Amino acid sequence: MENQKGIYYQYRSEMKYPVYLRLDTVQLEKSMLPIMEQMGFSKVEDELKNISVNRETRILKVAEANPRVAKQIQAFSTGLEAYGPESLSAQGSYQLYRYQGVGMMVFGEHSNTWEMGLIRAADQSDKVQVMLVRFLSWALASKGVLGFWAVPVEQGFVVMKQIEAKAETVFIDIDQMAMITQDGVKPITADMQILRLDETLRQESRKMTKEGLLSFLSNNTTHFSYQGVSPAMRKSLFELASFSVGVVYPLENFRHRASLSEAA
Repeated sequence: MENQKGIYYQYRSEMKYPVYLRLDTVQLEKSMLPIMEQMGFSKVEDELKNISVNRETRILKVAEANPRVAKQIQAFSTGLEAYGPESLSAQGSYQLYRYQGVGMMVFGEHSNTWEMGLIRAADQSDKVQVMLVRFLSWALASKGVLGFWAVPVEQGFVVMKQIEAKAETVFIDIDQMAMITQDGVKPITADMQILRLDETLRQESRKMTKEGLLSFLSNNTTHFSYQGVSPAMRKSLFELASFSVGVVYPLENFRHRASLSEAA
């Protein structure tokens, strides 16, 4: 039983995922609360804090980075900055994930408890959100849950680059036939559309082949790994591509809802 002192939040409790955050302090909880609520984490009440741990349980212990860890977070790595601020490296049986200047996470496939240290979480909420998306992507990989940098639309979702999606994510759970967004959970329909934006198209959209859709989805998950996706995720990708409709859509006709809110 997991009953260490801390403040616990569960990811999408209605989906019964055994995935939790354990925050060290009330101050850290306050700074991360807007992100956690937007992403679908809900607080675990005190009387329910004895969490039953099994092989699929993942508990991420989140804390403000101590000086030694903060120095590692802020340091430059071996030239990887040219490929972006995120890096992943093996440390024995564990993986070390770092978002430069923001935080660092240590995790292992066969470990229930993972750890993350953050620098000024309240001032870097969008980047902390990216780190939490990576955590969820790894934590749910064994269940075949797929994550995409994407935004929902009426008939499905639009897959985008991380910066274009403004760190917003859509998770697809094939086993439960559910699409999980920051708006909530809704059932997947058999004719769900998956959109890829194209800046060269004008007005008219075009349909993707099943092979093209599978390739596109496989190359655009939020699962950050040099070894590729898990076998369970690969199975989910094939199934998702088999019943979904892939659409190439004109970029000029689409606006992210965050941009619409800013313009309003």
